Amino acid sequence: MLLPDILTAITKDYCTAKTDIEKVIGLTKFNTKEEFIKNCNGKMIFIYKDNRCRFFTMKNMKFNIYIKDKNDTSFFKINERKKVCGKEIIEYVKN
Repeated sequence: MLLPDILTAITKDYCTAKTDIEKVIGLTKFNTKEEFIKNCNGKMIFIYKDNRCRFFTMKNMKFNIYIKDKNDTSFFKINERKKVCGKEIIEYVKN
């Protein structure tokens, strides 16, 4: 199945994931940290309608990131699973 070119920064600041398919694909679309930086300036915001907790997984990721929810910012490693809370979850890398 061919997917449209989603998850590319609409602005020069960051990418957003609003639809279910964008949220599922997330950062797995990018093979390297450098590719993520090039396409999204190293930052992706997941936007949800409801303000609740959910689990994020790094099972299929190819590089480590930082993750920020309404309560905390933490380092998120490949193969980890974390509970995050809020309407906006931010994943980013540091240059």
